[in-house]
Amino acid sequence: VGCRSAIPVRRPENARPVYVGERKCDVQHFDLGAELPSGSSNLGWVSVPKQGSDDETLDLLHAKICELGGDALSQLAWVQEMGQETMELKANAWVMP
Repeated sequence: VGCRSAIPVRRPENARPVYVGERKCDVQHFDLGAELPSGSSNLGWVSVPKQGSDDETLDLLHAKICELGGDALSQLAWVQEMGQETMELKANAWVMP
């Protein structure tokens, strides 16, 4: 029997944009995929391992979404699957129209 907990993460008001190469990328946060604008395309789940701080982990997740061409996320949560030693920050990545 396993246990899974998800703790919602809120984007800080003073969040910094991410740069992928020379391109500035600002990832917008939505609680649910249904809240995204009509015509948004789902890129699938993206996760990154916990870094030294929560801010560093969120920056890494933003960078990964930007590298995929995304500019939004939904269902952001900390997860630790059974058998994993460290937590991951996971979200559904999106491209808005």
